Amino acid sequence: MKWQTVPITTIAELALDRVTTFDGERPYIDTGSLGLDGSIEDVGSMVTFKTRPSRADLVVRSNDILFARMKGTAKVLLAAPHNSGWIFSTGFAVLRPKPSLVEPRYLYHYVRSSAFQQQKDCLATGAIQLAINNSAIPKVEIPVPAISEQQKIAAVLDQAESLLKKRVIANDKATRIIYALFYKMFGDPVTNPMGWLKRPINKIAIVTTGSTPSRKIEEYYGDYIEWIKSDNINTPSHFLTTATEYLSKKGERIGRTVESGATLITCIAGSPGCIGNAAMTDRRVAFNQQINALTPRDGVNSIFLYCHCLVSKRLIQAASTGGMKGLVSKGRLSAVEFILPPSKLQDHFGRLSEPLIKAAQTRIEHKAILDRLFTILSKQAFSGDLTTKWRVAHMRELLAEMEAQAKALDCPSTQSNSPEVGSKRHAGHDMFNKAALAAYITDRCHAPDRPMGRVKLAKLFYLVQQKAEIELTETFTKRAAGPLDDEIHKFLSLAQKSKWLVLCRGEGDLKPVRPGANVSKAIEQAQKLLGPSKAKVDEMLDQMKGWGYRALERWATVLDASFELTAAGQPATVEGVKDIIQRHPDWVPKLSRDEFSDTNIEAALKGLRGFGFKTNQD
Repeated sequence: MKWQTVPITTIAELALDRVTTFDGERPYIDTGSLGLDGSIEDVGSMVTFKTRPSRADLVVRSNDILFARMKGTAKVLLAAPHNSGWIFSTGFAVLRPKPSLVEPRYLYHYVRSSAFQQQKDCLATGAIQLAINNSAIPKVEIPVPAISEQQKIAAVLDQAESLLKKRVIANDKATRIIYALFYKMFGDPVTNPMGWLKRPINKIAIVTTGSTPSRKIEEYYGDYIEWIKSDNINTPSHFLTTATEYLSKKGERIGRTVESGATLITCIAGSPGCIGNAAMTDRRVAFNQQINALTPRDGVNSIFLYCHCLVSKRLIQAASTGGMKGLVSKGRLSAVEFILPPSKLQDHFGRLSEPLIKAAQTRIEHKAILDRLFTILSKQAFSGDLTTKWRVAHMRELLAEMEAQAKALDCPSTQSNSPEVGSKRHAGHDMFNKAALAAYITDRCHAPDRPMGRVKLAKLFYLVQQKAEIELTETFTKRAAGPLDDEIHKFLSLAQKSKWLVLCRGEGDLKPVRPGANVSKAIEQAQKLLGPSKAKVDEMLDQMKGWGYRALERWATVLDASFELTAAGQPATVEGVKDIIQRHPDWVPKLSRDEFSDTNIEAALKGLRGFGFKTNQD
């Protein structure tokens, strides 16, 4: 059975209702007032007709679906009956479901899904802020099953969403325990009701400002040590999240690093609300100039210092001099005064807090698992896989319902030859697309002063397919230099004949490849192939293009081994990866090389996780 795929404005009207004159005050909701879970976190303000901002110009009806237009902002609201009198920002677009064609909650869940958000982001335009405009919204497509099946899908996703919200509420309540413990033992550090000794931060901790090694020197960047940015701090986690960018050994020598047990604080940010965000280090890291690190001096407990930063965020923010942007210099941060209770009391607090911090980390990990499961459930829902058994049991009624739906949509009937919902395209034989992708990678990574070799291209060809989650190559063979598409010589030859690539003469061990005269045609085809994944692939290539082929070989090998472990139901660990390498004769020699030491394998696993690869790590 096949679902129709239609422009989203076929089943929902793009509502453009504007505010008309009204008396008194009404609630005004902008995109910042809406949470990622679809709930209104706070009413931005109460406005009159005359005092409302110029953007406060949308009104909605019950069951309208509002979504934030901005790229990368997945905020969606299903309007409730009580929202009908409210005013919304024009930063939202409003879809009004056509009841005979779409179930409102089905449309709501689809707009929240990655399938919709990726299409929206690809269509976003703008000189200053990328956002989707009204003319582009009809280009977004949506799969449309029968209404009864839409209702079934919506009911399942409603239940899953309810579980996610309960997890969030529980996490929020648990987070308050550490704050409550600090206040109980030490009081409010701002008012200091217990009269503790107070000292400037630089007397309590060593203050270090991070740095950015010169971008002009590519050899400063690699995969040796994580380079932390404020994004790795501004999260619910008490610990730093894994960095997406790493420094090389040379980069580490000129950068700034701290050991485990330090507290990193965001001191420069585009939003003043991010100033003062803090996270602990549980490993040695480098960090950039937007961050200051506090390394506790003798007699200062590291957990006490970190928690003091948490509860004293407003003190740090008060030292900001950056106006709308937010800036706390090293000098001003050093001068902020913290309370300093006796060391024994700090240590006692640390012992009580440590299990709370570990439990909080476990809750965050459980939330992440639930989020991943919901994403998988959502993908199954909108591919047709979720309701397969239900569909079989109701086949006769569904066929009749879908025939009527097809007529209402003015689409071909369910007997047409459109692709099966949920079917995947296996294109291992497709030399044309492989050649286009290889040319795209080369064009993105090539530089006249830094020629790219074919070995490096082969590794990036593997990593790009895994990053984009496309099945262009059916099987990558485990060769000595890592996973390899054995047809690489064929599709590179095709790319050269098509003038997409130029295969240059070898220069020692390097066999250079560069873009050809007609590479623009290959780029156009590759962009179609990558679809919504293009942006994240480009980001990865921009970071990896300066890496050597040895580092890419390690990452590709470790990722391939991780996939094999996942398929066997095992977590991706250093020992697990080494075990997989030992099982394959062509890979065994790798373990005698420094690139595949335990430290470097662990760094690759962390880096892969930071890049968003699904490696099933503990």
